[in-house]
Amino acid sequence: MKFVIATGGTGGHLFPALMVSAELERRGHDVLYLGSFAQSWKQLHNSGFVFEEVGARGFTSKSFKEKIVASAAMMKAILISFRLLKKIKPHAVLGFGGYGAFPVVLSAVFLRYPVLIHEQNVVPGRANAILANFVDRIAISFQKGSRYFNPRKTVLTGCPCHLPKGDADRTAILNEFRLKEGKRTILVVGGSQGSQRINTVFMETAGVLKEKLDFQVIHISGRQDYLKLQGQYNLLGIPFALFDFLDKMEEAYHISDLVISRSGAVTVSEIAVFRIPAIFIPYPYAHGHQRENAAVLCEEHIARLIEDKELSASKLAETVYSMLADRDLNRMNKEICFPDAVGKLAEEAVCLAERK
Repeated sequence: MKFVIATGGTGGHLFPALMVSAELERRGHDVLYLGSFAQSWKQLHNSGFVFEEVGARGFTSKSFKEKIVASAAMMKAILISFRLLKKIKPHAVLGFGGYGAFPVVLSAVFLRYPVLIHEQNVVPGRANAILANFVDRIAISFQKGSRYFNPRKTVLTGCPCHLPKGDADRTAILNEFRLKEGKRTILVVGGSQGSQRINTVFMETAGVLKEKLDFQVIHISGRQDYLKLQGQYNLLGIPFALFDFLDKMEEAYHISDLVISRSGAVTVSEIAVFRIPAIFIPYPYAHGHQRENAAVLCEEHIARLIEDKELSASKLAETVYSMLADRDLNRMNKEICFPDAVGKLAEEAVCLAERK
């Protein structure tokens, strides 16, 4: 069968889509992407999947002029999506959220193709919140997200993410990262593009932690701060593995004792599956989505939350000490761990296409 994947340009939307696409392809189906891919264009290009850009723009600016421009771009994107879908004739369309997915999914609804959307976050984004009223099936990542959708159309699948590997060799991974046995390992992640705010405060925190804690760091910094952080780590004299971007996140999780990160849906899902204590610092401009994601693990006592506006080196250091000393942090309700999310989503997509 033939499936169209509709998604926006951020890693939080694209990464789950790529994992499900690979599974559908493995099962012998054809996959093609439609959407607006922005900064993720290169990643999608390198994946090998065929894709078409429809040219949608997000409504992020408060400027009236920019809203008019975005509206015009969206109308054009709907027309392009309509034309492309009529040409492709997919058996089903899968939407993974974001403004780039909206015109494709809406056009598929008009054309009466079977449509499934996947919501990564607890609280749905604007695109999925609107589209949920018209699509055939809604897949959610967290049980708490069910309150926002029609229960008759909703299925709990979890969020596709990196998974533990049973044959992972801790010593080999430490050697690969040039890190040492016997030290506490802190993983710092700022999201797919990095976080200058987290980078800056953590470097101050590392200086404080060094006085009492024997530790080392895996730090995914993003491109902008990479060289600056490299120099700062060298001056601190603590073992570190610094990356502007890391594909093998499962290796980093496998050797980490604590994660400090934003709380995008994929990251929260990965921390749940790997069962690692975490300190979440939700991105303050994500309309509260990341705060709600973080709450899923905070309520299970595996994570703690520090608001971005309250973040400081002293507060972060205090929380690190506290969490590393807490022996009860590995308790977790298994219902929030979904290592089979990719398979569930692929199966839902195939079933939906076959029913139609």
